[in-house]
Amino acid sequence: MKVKQLMSAPVLVVKPTDTVAHARKLMLRGKVKRLVVMERGRAVGLLTVRDIVSRLGVGSPAWRLRTPDNVLVSRVMSKEVHSVSPETDVSKAVAMMLDRDISGLVVMDGGRVVGMLTKTDVVRYFSEVLGKKFKVRELMSRDVVTVSRGQTVARVAKLMEEYNVRSLVVTEGEKPVGVIMDRDLAFAQLEHPEKGVREKEVRYTRKMERGGRPRGRYVKYVALLTADDIMRRDFVAIDPEADAAEAAAIMLRSGISGIPVVQGEKLVGILTKTDIVRGVRRAGI
Repeated sequence: MKVKQLMSAPVLVVKPTDTVAHARKLMLRGKVKRLVVMERGRAVGLLTVRDIVSRLGVGSPAWRLRTPDNVLVSRVMSKEVHSVSPETDVSKAVAMMLDRDISGLVVMDGGRVVGMLTKTDVVRYFSEVLGKKFKVRELMSRDVVTVSRGQTVARVAKLMEEYNVRSLVVTEGEKPVGVIMDRDLAFAQLEHPEKGVREKEVRYTRKMERGGRPRGRYVKYVALLTADDIMRRDFVAIDPEADAAEAAAIMLRSGISGIPVVQGEKLVGILTKTDIVRGVRRAGI
């Protein structure tokens, strides 16, 4: 099978001089997680949801999270463009995604961008063709990155970056109560349209110095948003014995990149798009 049979087209593009705010709106309207950055008819980079999440809070204390809306795309984008031709075998493209830890390949024909092959395209193929091939437990990841409801959004972003994941599970004890995708962070309304960063002011009174002189007060600004504010509550969990193709179909319908795997109410794993892509490689497609 060739890349041209699975790729998505047309491709949404931005310029290096566009703002991240413009790029985010384009992603939301197009329901995509990556844009090709074009300059003078040439692909010079990619801007992904992951790039935006990685940028959150840069240059500020961890508790003061900012969306880089006014930053230019050129400051945030990935400059390396991984590409394939329409005639490349899907098996080779899948290997490139997994070996290079990337989620999308630009499809180029004679130097011209003609499409994009993403993990979502591969997951769609899996759901349509590989039914009954694997059970969820055969592909799922057993090490799940979790957070509590009260963890700050800054902490969530840091964990995604630290563990190189695109989805987290919010838990109470061993029970999943929500999921957070990288796009939930990238598109979260972190700032009030008029007032700026959503934060609260906390004033502390320092102890008196010797001789009765007060040291005065200092102010700390704390981000308001927590995991509970941005998590998806209407998520679907799946049994480890379920058909992995069924799980892939759920991902596509729900627009999510990871599904919690539960036995009873206990979280035992997570099935991600990357796990599904690994399944395609195992199937020898």
